[in-house]
Amino acid sequence: MAFGVSTLLFRSDIAPSLLLLCFVLAFVFPLAAEVYADLRKRREKRESYIRTFGSIDELRQVVDGPGLRRIRDEDGLMIAVRELRRQHPGLPLDMAATLVKEL
Repeated sequence: MAFGVSTLLFRSDIAPSLLLLCFVLAFVFPLAAEVYADLRKRREKRESYIRTFGSIDELRQVVDGPGLRRIRDEDGLMIAVRELRRQHPGLPLDMAATLVKEL
């Protein structure tokens, strides 16, 4: 069907503008919707953690600070961030990295 439509478009006088419209409708709008949904999901996840813990200070009281500090010093920052996110699934990456850096 797409081949037939594209053949008809190339034979008409309004082909370039109609082809551009089809491209926008078929690719750009769904891509924009996916990006928007992903950003909204991340924002909701972050707001959920902020509602749960209130701030980084309250989250710091809940986590195992000495254990994460030891992992950070021995294995590196990213390993400690990964361990923190394993302990608290759904914790946004930027909040986890900030917390591990401040320990």
